[in-house]
Amino acid sequence: MKFRWLHRVVLLLGLLVVSPAAAQTAATTPAAADSFYTKSLHFTARGLVYNYERGLQRLTGFPADRLGCTKSSCHVKSCDTCHKVEADGKAAFSTAHARSGKPCQACHGAPNPKDTDVHVRLGMGCMDCHTSRDIHGDGTPYDSAWQKGAVDVRCERCHKDVTQSASHTAHKGRVDCSACHTRETPTCFNCHIDSRLAGEKETSIRRDGLTFLVNHDDRVKLGNVLTYVYRNGTAITVAPTFPHKITAQGRTCAECHATQIVKDVSAGALVLTRFENGDLTTVKGVVPVADGMAWRLAFLGREKGKWVPLTNPKPPIVSFSGFASPLTKQQLASLVKEAQ
Repeated sequence: MKFRWLHRVVLLLGLLVVSPAAAQTAATTPAAADSFYTKSLHFTARGLVYNYERGLQRLTGFPADRLGCTKSSCHVKSCDTCHKVEADGKAAFSTAHARSGKPCQACHGAPNPKDTDVHVRLGMGCMDCHTSRDIHGDGTPYDSAWQKGAVDVRCERCHKDVTQSASHTAHKGRVDCSACHTRETPTCFNCHIDSRLAGEKETSIRRDGLTFLVNHDDRVKLGNVLTYVYRNGTAITVAPTFPHKITAQGRTCAECHATQIVKDVSAGALVLTRFENGDLTTVKGVVPVADGMAWRLAFLGREKGKWVPLTNPKPPIVSFSGFASPLTKQQLASLVKEAQ
């Protein structure tokens, strides 16, 4: 703020000595802060902080920057980050470089050609689905990429004519494509905040084989569950997700309807994780995150570099992040029944 003020003072003083034409040019040159891009999520990285303040901070009591969640490297502050190239020894802007996807990889990682995602296997890149507005914003200071209107990309923009399969007909647009066309989502359990603050590398336990369902933007979507331990307190965050692991073949009805997991959720008897013989195990399959769900899982502490069960941990603080909400009792009742 101090340097911006000095810049404006210098500019004002300069107008007193330059020619009228130069003065007019300087006066109409917008400052960087006037660009609508400065309100975009790529510039502000607001999403993580917004969700932290409404979730995990209820457990920790301190702001996100103490956990290193607001690193300057996560903010795209300049057009140069994605568009700058060298041409004949001089700097230039290139939309082709930005669309190549290479600038995206610095923060979002490089796609694996052997991955299960059908789009990656076809050689598609980020900008084949995302729009310029997704990247640069539209001047609206959105709180999260999951906020309605923040992102344009939708499966339906390309897949306008889907086959009238039994699943597509029965769901009538109330279930997002990702819920059926993603096989699993990596889930991190027991993020140990004390260890993270101490600078330890191993602070959570990743497990595969789970697919969570939540409500978001008027549809059932793919979700994820993250669990945390801080001192003797515990927390659970539920949020929508999109891991970019889309498969051409969708789920069968029997993978979601009338499963043992669904029945256990309905009865309040689901044990999501267990800690036995020094290892954390989970159930496998589709898990609907339902309203009033009983959370039965293992919370662990760290002693001498090893995971150990917490003694009488406090009940978890449950937060729904990213504008997600649990499935209603009516939706859960529908899943308990055999698919029609």
